[in-house]
Amino acid sequence: MEGRDREARRLALDWQKLALLTFLFTFGFNIYMGVFQNFFREVLHGDEVGLGGLESMREVPGLIAALMAGILVALAESRIAALGLAITGIGIALTGQATTFWGLTAITVFWSVGFHLYSTVQPAITLNLAKGVEGGMHLGRIRGIGSMATVAAYAIAYLVATPLLPRENYSVFFWGAGAAIFAAAIVSGTLSHHSSGGKRQRLIIRREYGLYYLLVFLDGCRRQIFMIFALFTLIKVYHTPLDAVLKLSLINALVSVFVSKSMGRLIDRVGERLPLTIYAIGLIVVFTGYATIPNATWLMALYVADNFLFGFSIGFTTYLHRIVRPGELTPCLAMGTTMNHVAAVTLPIIGALVWKATGNYQMPFFIGVGLAIVALTATLKLPKGHAGGTEVSVPDLEPSA
Repeated sequence: MEGRDREARRLALDWQKLALLTFLFTFGFNIYMGVFQNFFREVLHGDEVGLGGLESMREVPGLIAALMAGILVALAESRIAALGLAITGIGIALTGQATTFWGLTAITVFWSVGFHLYSTVQPAITLNLAKGVEGGMHLGRIRGIGSMATVAAYAIAYLVATPLLPRENYSVFFWGAGAAIFAAAIVSGTLSHHSSGGKRQRLIIRREYGLYYLLVFLDGCRRQIFMIFALFTLIKVYHTPLDAVLKLSLINALVSVFVSKSMGRLIDRVGERLPLTIYAIGLIVVFTGYATIPNATWLMALYVADNFLFGFSIGFTTYLHRIVRPGELTPCLAMGTTMNHVAAVTLPIIGALVWKATGNYQMPFFIGVGLAIVALTATLKLPKGHAGGTEVSVPDLEPSA
């Protein structure tokens, strides 16, 4: 009994540590994301082709996520996460020191290696701690904590980013972001055995996981198009200043705080097919709007709508968790990351070149409409029914009043 109580306390402490490292990482990363495109445009004078090329190269490490996870198979997931977070923190801290496009590219690819190590194992750590029950709710709660960190990040960035802030002081944001992420690495290194899924396979390619790989590939296609070109359209075409970009990002984060846990619970209750169908249909509407509505206010509203819909993407991970064989979750997530990044490496530069060649910023979004339609067709192949799960008592990850 004493041993069981000790393990329960250790598990509870791991949940608290996971909450803390999630907050620190997301806080730092969103400080970076909130100012990066303005930094790229205003300081380095980059254009859409430069941004597309940079993003394509940034995603190259994601192509070898499965290989990296296989090489590090002897390490527990929490140790892989700690290594990835440390690399990410160092690289992002150095971003503000870049003075040329190629210097920025080298720094970006460096931290991207760490980012993809961490992002590959983070869902597995959450599901390992969940012990096989209510995975959607737990993923939603962790995403909700990340959303609270995002609110804090954009609020602080907005307060600091005044018209009096000299351009060269963008480095202040990047140093602070890197420090927060490096602190998350330290916390990750202290997680116990509960965060590990035990013995793992190196690489997994099975036909039974084909639908999952297809869905994450298509989601990577559409996510890259929107993540890169939606905000850059507002900045370049509609001349949206940094303070307005940060306000928009803050609204997005507030929306995520309130919807993430609810979406996770919905997926646990009804399964993945209905939420992911709503997700795909919503994306068709969002992309069509960006391709046809020449109004900045409406485009900002669609930007928030996309963020709301993104909450349903938890369903990809819970679907895999439902069908995966023992010991294969982490390598399957890694292979999913690799499939996702096949699109991430190619579409940013393709979309940028199409924009440049046609002189029409709407063209990448028309491509997005087509991809969302294909994604809807694939989503309808998901099995009907709920994911199941047993009600258990878990530590409350949200701060008390």
